[in-house]
Amino acid sequence: MSQDLSVLRNVAIFTALGDGELADIWNLIALKEVGPKTKIIEEGAPVQQLCIVTDGVVHVRRIAQKKEMLLTRLGPGGFFGEINLFDPGVATASVYAMKPTQLAVIDHDALRQYFEANPAAGYKVVTAMMREMSRRLRQTNSRLVHSAYWSAGPGDAA
Repeated sequence: MSQDLSVLRNVAIFTALGDGELADIWNLIALKEVGPKTKIIEEGAPVQQLCIVTDGVVHVRRIAQKKEMLLTRLGPGGFFGEINLFDPGVATASVYAMKPTQLAVIDHDALRQYFEANPAAGYKVVTAMMREMSRRLRQTNSRLVHSAYWSAGPGDAA
């Protein structure tokens, strides 16, 4: 697979990396084409890969009260599967391709080994991941508080 580092330069978690570090990350990637309406990850299934959207759009959905709720949309540069990189387990949501989509897929074990062998690059990537995960958590907290406020009945709000 030829190196197209411009694909990685557009991903927020890799912007602090130099050309050599990007080339090293590129060597860990397998590109995957996914058709529209394809379920990429199923909520509750084991996840062992970090997926980066390089082209297309995916929807992240979670089951709530027997209905699937849209949590977010991710386009080029978006990523998913990062939670299990740090806390191995099962998917907290399902992910669907909404149109023809290309993913850059990195096996968690390979990425951990890269981080151990290249701690400076690993620090840059993990810091950027934590920044994005923190942003997502703040957004979720805000939605939760807003939802709780509007779902309170008359006289229930403080």
